[in-house]
Amino acid sequence: SRDEVIEMVRFELGRSFGMDLKKSYNIIAYKIIREKRATISQTPESLSLRPTTKTPLTNFYLAGDWIDTGLPATIEGAVLSGRLAIEALIQRYSET
Repeated sequence: SRDEVIEMVRFELGRSFGMDLKKSYNIIAYKIIREKRATISQTPESLSLRPTTKTPLTNFYLAGDWIDTGLPATIEGAVLSGRLAIEALIQRYSET
């Protein structure tokens, strides 16, 4: 429900900033958007076009929901691609 979502947001923000938002601040306006078609339907052909994190350029790595992570083009895929880019950087600099 909308109330449950805003309570989760309030909790996570409070946890992140180390305060009880109910006591310190009152959220007076918000909008919850639920997108039922947020993830595109990908074909094997479109999946084959997604690049990897590594590029031919030195010290240039890609990250985003459009990177080939094995996950769909979602926020989870974007987060994983960021992690893969950092891991590639760490690996590169641990070899030198």
